[in-house]
Amino acid sequence: FYVLSSTASEIRDLDWFNHNLNKDEKVHIKNVTQDFGVLVLVGPKSRDILSKITSENLDNNNFPWLKGKEIEINKIPVRALRINYMGELGWELHHPMSQMEKLYDCIYEAGKNEKIQNFGTYAVNSLRMEKAYRGWGAELTGEISLVEAGMDRFFNLNKKSNFIGSKALREKLQSRVDIKIVYLEIDVDDADARGNEPVYHNSKIVGVITSGGYGFRVNKSLAFAYVQSELTKDGTELSVEIQGQKRKAKILNTPAYDPQ
Repeated sequence: FYVLSSTASEIRDLDWFNHNLNKDEKVHIKNVTQDFGVLVLVGPKSRDILSKITSENLDNNNFPWLKGKEIEINKIPVRALRINYMGELGWELHHPMSQMEKLYDCIYEAGKNEKIQNFGTYAVNSLRMEKAYRGWGAELTGEISLVEAGMDRFFNLNKKSNFIGSKALREKLQSRVDIKIVYLEIDVDDADARGNEPVYHNSKIVGVITSGGYGFRVNKSLAFAYVQSELTKDGTELSVEIQGQKRKAKILNTPAYDPQ
């Protein structure tokens, strides 16, 4: 198995695996973080660019979303995963760390005619907010379960009911939780929510922003927040205090941007 963790929780997840090893299991866990690098090729033209440098068939039928394949680019072995954190067509390209520069140069050269560009973490945050992707350390923490975080599609207790954490999930579903996540569009002026801003309902603080940013594709200021569970319904009037001013916030039930 090749298991991926977020950058921020590498040590935490490695510790979790080691603590959950059974004594009678013949399992060896090795941290290969320093051995492999990852380049992300993403955007509407990413398939066109990647097709120039690999013989692999990249169409939807052969390489659908959430599929992974071992391919070769410029004689470099690559684990290509059809997934990314930006909400666009794209691939994560996992490769030997020692060959990152060679792979980067190959991709960049192939993308010049398509005006390929590098991008940083502020752009990533904007893109993932538009797609309503949660972030580790903000929306997702060791204290928050899949129930509070609205991650229902990642478990199905009717299909699989016995796994680590299943009892806690069942108890939370039965007893209900005090807080739940909401995805917000905020009516702002010049400043967006970034995290830790208070959320109000009827002039009372009922929650807190976990992260936010401006969505440049949709021209909307977006944010995630945890609020009292009974206030997550459509039409609930919420406001967020940003730089001393309360701004109206609307609950969104679907991603602000979805290219399908």
